[in-house]
Amino acid sequence: MRIGSTLRSKLTEDLASIKNRIIRWLDRYFPEFTQVFPSFGKMALATLEMTPLPQDIKQKKAEQLVFLYRQVEGMRVPQLPKVKLLIEAARNSIGLTEGTIN
Repeated sequence: MRIGSTLRSKLTEDLASIKNRIIRWLDRYFPEFTQVFPSFGKMALATLEMTPLPQDIKQKKAEQLVFLYRQVEGMRVPQLPKVKLLIEAARNSIGLTEGTIN
């Protein structure tokens, strides 16, 4: 029981660490992301997996992104209104662009 409790504690700590790293990265490169996705649900994680930077999003149409996000495992029906908000946020993003490949 003690070993299980220690393992759970370690996993919880690791999860918090990973979430903090994602938030730090988003604050630098795509600060508007959290306005569209306040939590890390399936749609937010699919977005980060397929199109992590605003440059990856702003040149695409909503239908292209919906098709792209459907390819992520566990993501069946991406929300078109969310995708449209994401495109608008990417177009107006103030995130860093240095160090990224355009």
